[in-house]
Amino acid sequence: MAHRNSYDARTRAGVWGRAFVLGLVAGGWLVPAMGNTTPDWTGAELLHEFELEGESVERLALSPDGDRVAIAAHGNLEIREASTGELVHQLEGHHSPEVDRPLPVTGLAFSPDGGSLVSASWNPGVAADASLMLWDLATGKLRRALAGGQGCREVAFSDDGASVWAACGADVQRYVLETGLVVERAESFPAELQHGPDAETAADALPMPRQGPAHALALSQDGMRLAWAGKPPTFPAPLVRVWQAEASPADGALPANDYQLIELPEVEATDDPVALARSHYGMREFNPVTVETVTQRMRQDGDILVTLSLEGLKDDSVRAIRYRLLFSPAADGRWQLGEVGRQQQCRRGPTEPDTWTTALCH
Repeated sequence: MAHRNSYDARTRAGVWGRAFVLGLVAGGWLVPAMGNTTPDWTGAELLHEFELEGESVERLALSPDGDRVAIAAHGNLEIREASTGELVHQLEGHHSPEVDRPLPVTGLAFSPDGGSLVSASWNPGVAADASLMLWDLATGKLRRALAGGQGCREVAFSDDGASVWAACGADVQRYVLETGLVVERAESFPAELQHGPDAETAADALPMPRQGPAHALALSQDGMRLAWAGKPPTFPAPLVRVWQAEASPADGALPANDYQLIELPEVEATDDPVALARSHYGMREFNPVTVETVTQRMRQDGDILVTLSLEGLKDDSVRAIRYRLLFSPAADGRWQLGEVGRQQQCRRGPTEPDTWTTALCH
């Protein structure tokens, strides 16, 4: 139940009791593929990593262009540059004077133009004016407190940026930003604000399997940039990592300049493409250094694309290998392997250690 611009692992566990619509597309963006490309998270580039104070991150949201990230952690709300981690604004408002503590932030969403942010907190009967807040990101100042009393959870902007939808109290309400008034109530969010790209699926495919579970995730509007927050086992404080996906052809083809096509194994059709990939290209025997990662994706034309990566190889020249296998439907619901491509990462060149290449390693 990942969110388009905001994901919280606790929501998946049903912390809030009554489930409103999950899988929101914050700002109403139904994200198309970028031209003739689609994101490949197995080859994603780590753009930046920065450390935060506290124990965990509650919420993340990326601006439409992916250049800024909103971070909610222990009641603190910050806007930072995604590529550098530089603090842009420290937003103050989700705080309970009655008990003198910050309130948990339960929802974040950027406006379609990136100029505003809406944030929500769950605090029924406590600090009513802090339930739903609208921020001006040019100044970092509060524009308006929209809701009070019942507490709010999920939030999303309308596609024109003139309204905010929020699950507050017992229903979902639409607030007009010009007046701050509720003009519509519903049992769930509008359909056009749902079913965006799955941030959790993207995070599962990232080329850093030992970073630990995500506390929060967020995708950019184009679906090509991912913000990940968590606390890896070896780190004393939570981290935010910003990833940029590698663009792959939308039809799943394997261009010769991206992957070296290799000879197909002599195999029969299979009912499990992942198992076939592992049997021919996966680890031959377990070792604590090498990590195998495999993903499977259904293409729009009905074919299946499987990506299998082996990182931390016990090899003096090759650090990692990545395979892409293309399967087409065969008889009786089975799948026929039709194409295999290979890339590698080198330890000493001719490319940088984190660059995937088809060139021979030194």
